[in-house]
Amino acid sequence: MRSDIVFDALQTKNQNRFALCHQAFKAIRLLHKNKTRIEDTANDALVRLAATERQEGLIEPEDMAAPAQPSS
Repeated sequence: MRSDIVFDALQTKNQNRFALCHQAFKAIRLLHKNKTRIEDTANDALVRLAATERQEGLIEPEDMAAPAQPSS
C-alpha cells in the first residue's frame, strides 16, 4: 500500500512531509514514461527515495568497513 511506502520514506532523514512531497514530485516527473499509470510511477519514486536514503545511512567509512584481523 502507498501509505506503507510513504511511511518508509518518512523514516529516513526526510522527516519533513513537505520536503518529501517536493522530492517525490521531482522524481515522478523524471521517471514517468508514456503509457504507464502515474500511480505506479509515484509508488516507484517513493520506493526509490526510501531505498536511497536508507542506503546512504548504511555507508561506512573505509577504515570501518575492513574486517578486523583475528589475533592468533
